[in-house]
Amino acid sequence: MRHIFGLFFGQNTKGDMILRKKMLGILMLLVLILLAACQSKDATKDTEKKESNTINIMETGEIPGVNPTTADNSVSFRAINQIYEGLYRLDKDGKPALAMAAAEPEEQNGGKTLIFKIREDAKWSNGTPVTAADFEYAWKKVVDPKSAAAYGPQMEEIVKNATPILNGKMDPDQLGVKALDDKTLQVDLENPVPIFKDLLTTGTFFPQNQAFIESQGDRYALSSENLISNGPFKLENWDGTKKNWNYVKNNKYWDKKNVKANKINVQVVKDTNQALNLYTTGKLDRIELDGEFVSKYKDDSDFNKEFTGNSIYLKMNQGKDGQKTDLANIHIRRALAMAIDKQSMVERLLANGSAVLNGNVPAKIMFDPKTNEDFRKQNGNLLNYNPTEAKKNWELGLKEIGKSDLTVVLTAGDSSLEKQQTEFMQDQLQKNLPGLTINVKTVTQKASFVADVSQDYEMLLGGWSGDYSDPLTYLNLFLTDSPGNHTGFSNAKYDELVLGAKGKLSNNPEKRWEALLEAEQILLKDNATLVPLYQGGRAYLQKPALQDYFAYPIGSENYKWIAKK
Repeated sequence: MRHIFGLFFGQNTKGDMILRKKMLGILMLLVLILLAACQSKDATKDTEKKESNTINIMETGEIPGVNPTTADNSVSFRAINQIYEGLYRLDKDGKPALAMAAAEPEEQNGGKTLIFKIREDAKWSNGTPVTAADFEYAWKKVVDPKSAAAYGPQMEEIVKNATPILNGKMDPDQLGVKALDDKTLQVDLENPVPIFKDLLTTGTFFPQNQAFIESQGDRYALSSENLISNGPFKLENWDGTKKNWNYVKNNKYWDKKNVKANKINVQVVKDTNQALNLYTTGKLDRIELDGEFVSKYKDDSDFNKEFTGNSIYLKMNQGKDGQKTDLANIHIRRALAMAIDKQSMVERLLANGSAVLNGNVPAKIMFDPKTNEDFRKQNGNLLNYNPTEAKKNWELGLKEIGKSDLTVVLTAGDSSLEKQQTEFMQDQLQKNLPGLTINVKTVTQKASFVADVSQDYEMLLGGWSGDYSDPLTYLNLFLTDSPGNHTGFSNAKYDELVLGAKGKLSNNPEKRWEALLEAEQILLKDNATLVPLYQGGRAYLQKPALQDYFAYPIGSENYKWIAKK
């Protein structure tokens, strides 16, 4: 360094001048190289930081739709839960926490009227404010019979006038919800309901922006270009059919400082072998396992297993529009419900923490308000595996419908697990019920959802994960007029009990509980409406760097706090 400086500050000869210019050029070049290296290093750090906040996860099927009003399946609601937000959102412990609501509501009229204040910093992803009118508009759409909203009955006997509106006897404008001003929402209830706060965390009660929806017309929510949202993330690169899409951090979200992930890449993976390949090559951060893969990886440091509130069953179509099917015969349904060895299915095909379920409401989640006894234990086993009784009912049923044999189509999704399950059930049913032929119809998961909603099936592999920790979330689906029923089952006593649990029995927890127990007995023990199979478990591999991925036993997954560290 000394020699270089000497060249600049020594004698001023002509040779020195030339040498100085050369050395100055070299020095400037070195400075530029150093600056470029620093910038490159900073850029690398920025890229690494950005990559570390990018999550890669899988989904079991394509998203059928993201319209909160018309959504009717777990994949849709999983997406909806990331991009929208209601008055409350489940916190890290699975409890309702304030979200779009700025504070707990003011109670009036003995708890029948609730006044909510919408937070001032709540915005849609296009920058427009989230207002009380957005909630009023969305809720009235849900109960409007023209919407045919699958979960409109969530409001039945709870929000004032919802029941007559859903039955077409009153105008949707008379629903008990009203925007008093831009940020004040009044909700009128039929009765104070203990589970109402839990309900407000579900997609049925999320807001929607009327001006934007009307500007989109029939295109609304058919692609990521035709929707806006108010949750932690925006949905991008989704066109209604793609097998991959992105959740991108919503910088208009009121709590964006607590959203760590910049981007979540989602890829549809239906085969467990493929999922493992993607996981081991670092292309997925979390995957779910079943069957032999559980045994293979159970000692892996990335392995985890937990129970869920998923109730998995076969639905049986008794008929619609006045046209009955052979499955309208109670003895045929009982035979089908008792002819599958569920224990073998759970042990051989799943091995992921799933357990045999002989009812509709799962175990270890909902408890008697007086004795704290588990609902499932109290109500017992309603439809057990019993091949002897199955055969007796089968023979009686065939005699009553005047047939010596029967062919039934079983519709199911195209994941590797569903294919294995349907093959197993096909073998069990045909072996235990002589004269029965089961034809398996494998379709995409999206097509399976469509077949369910349109009731275009004979038997269908499905289930329900529950939205909140109460038996009502499982039993509400099978009300006579419920858009989520899709079985042809209708029972006046059942409707009375379930609606009573939502309404007039709300203030009497013990009687309400008894009503729900009796309702499940009517649904399964008396009518064999479903073939209950198992309570789902969850076995998975997850990279140690992936943190705060919340998959609750009840309720949809929550990616708000997901991060890579």
